[in-house]
This record gives sequence, C-alpha cells and structure tokens, in this order.
Amino acid sequence: MTPPSTFNVLDSHGGFTAVTRLGTLWRPGAVLKRGTVGTLVEGTIDTHDFYQQQEPVTSAEYKLPGYGYRVRVWWTQDGERIA
Repeated sequence: MTPPSTFNVLDSHGGFTAVTRLGTLWRPGAVLKRGTVGTLVEGTIDTHDFYQQQEPVTSAEYKLPGYGYRVRVWWTQDGERIA
C-alpha cells in the first residue's frame, strides 16, 4: 500500500491523530483552522507498522497548513483506512 501524496486526514469520527514529542494524541477536526488536507512528509512511510491489534499495517505522516504537529494515518495492507 502506497500512501497518497496528499490526503484528507480526518477519520470516520471527524478527528485525526497528532504526533507530539510525547507520543500520539487524537484531536477533533475543529482545531484545524486552515484545512484538513495534508501533504505527505518524505521518509515517514512505514509498511510494517501496527495499530492496536492489527499488524502489519502501513502508516505515514502528513503536514497540514497552519498546524504545528504532523498527523499520522494508518491503512490496512489492502489500502483501507484504519485511523
């Protein structure tokens, strides 16, 4: 699974997962004031990641305009978004 170069990072609950220096944190989409479509950060694709009980999955980080943290997104090996 190859993550797209741009992606709407909001999940099915209307939020996203921010990557902070302490770990990951789910945030509501309302905190994004300048859009929800991020640009893939080069070098952040991991095709052997895990998400809760699922592995292997693919993950990647996206940079959003006007938001200080990167956002991580996960997909199954078939390309279905997990979170």
